[in-house]
Amino acid sequence: MVKPESFKSVEFEFQVIKNYHFLTAFAKHFGTIVEGDKVHLPQWLGAGYIQHISLDGMALFIHNYKLNYDLVLRRQAIANTESITLKFDRSKFLSKYSQQQHDPFFLELTGFEVEIGTCNFNTELKMPADKQINFLIIGTSRSYLTGLLNSESRATISDLVKTQPSFVIYDVILPEMDHIIKEIIRINGATELPMLLYKTRAQELIYHLFKNLYKRPVIAPVNVKQEDAEKIYLVRLAILKNLNSCPLLPELANLSGLGLTKLQKLFVQIFGQSIHQYYQSMRMIQAASLLGSLSVSETAYKLGFTNLSHFTRVFEHHHQLKPKQFKSRLLSESVS
Repeated sequence: MVKPESFKSVEFEFQVIKNYHFLTAFAKHFGTIVEGDKVHLPQWLGAGYIQHISLDGMALFIHNYKLNYDLVLRRQAIANTESITLKFDRSKFLSKYSQQQHDPFFLELTGFEVEIGTCNFNTELKMPADKQINFLIIGTSRSYLTGLLNSESRATISDLVKTQPSFVIYDVILPEMDHIIKEIIRINGATELPMLLYKTRAQELIYHLFKNLYKRPVIAPVNVKQEDAEKIYLVRLAILKNLNSCPLLPELANLSGLGLTKLQKLFVQIFGQSIHQYYQSMRMIQAASLLGSLSVSETAYKLGFTNLSHFTRVFEHHHQLKPKQFKSRLLSESVS
């Protein structure tokens, strides 16, 4: 591929079918070569690599690079509903649904994200230039994953994985998951028993993810079609773009074209919270970010609170610290 001069982004489209090798196809498309289990980005595109580790029942794909151009990866859907991917993203650029223009104070909104779903969805990941990109994808099968979850007999979200031909689930990367991802990225040729370590760490990631997902309310799972997922993520964007105003359910239903009952049920299934709970959680995540540059009262006003005491109560409920205490801790950490 010739280095682009007249545009700011490059694209790679692929479809994971039988005997498809992502690294080989990527290397051919961008004019580079596969060395062992890695393909290094050509110098004109950026610095870093994509790594593919084949394991029994799983495949790991590690993306670790910094780009000179925006890079768009598009995966075309396949009919097979047995294939499942788990995407652990430490770069805050999970999918096209997460990419919208924010007020400058809302740049650090969503935190690290994880998404698990069947491969009968089209996906689009857009990685921006001049940012360190770190994300890990675990590719596996429904039978392998349900085998790992087989000892769980309670009616939980694992029923959704076992029974629904099409689904997507969103969660956040917890600190223990983030620690494991960093460990996986650090594995190299000098590591003892690297393949065993890759496998155990990947299983640990799955363990911590589902341990957290099991805390979600028990609901009767429903099949999620591509168009339904896109509508729910559209609702999510509408919430994130206007965190200073409580979302109105009839307006969100009208925006998505979904009935109110279906909207609420799908939202809880994908995000694990009601729309209002999700709004309040994202609001408090944003409050924690804003306190790094704004006063407590300015933060409360920015997020639509007219009563400072109410803001303090809500913030303390989510962060176990009052806003002033949280801000003081931020200031002490910045000078230490």
